[in-house]
Amino acid sequence: MDLLIDILFEVYGELMLLIVPEKGKSKRYIVISKILAISVLIGVIALALWGIYLITEKSNPLGAIPLIAAGIISLAQIIAGIVLFKKHH
Repeated sequence: MDLLIDILFEVYGELMLLIVPEKGKSKRYIVISKILAISVLIGVIALALWGIYLITEKSNPLGAIPLIAAGIISLAQIIAGIVLFKKHH
C-alpha cells in the first residue's frame, strides 16, 4: 500500500511540475516557476489535509469545501502544465 501511495504521489508531483519550463528561459524564470509550483503543491496538500481533518475529526461536512478547492487548483495546474508542455514540444 505504501508503494502505491509513493508512486501516486510521485506521478502527481511530476504532473504538477509540468508547468515549469525546462529550457529556453532564463535561470531566474525557471527558479521562480519551480518555487511557485512547489508552493502551490504544498498549499493543495494543506487544503486536502485540512478538509480531511474537518470531515473525520470534527464531523463537519464543510470539510468538503477545502477538498474541492484542492482538487480544482491541482487540476488547473496539471491542465496548464500539459497545455504548456504540448505547446513547447
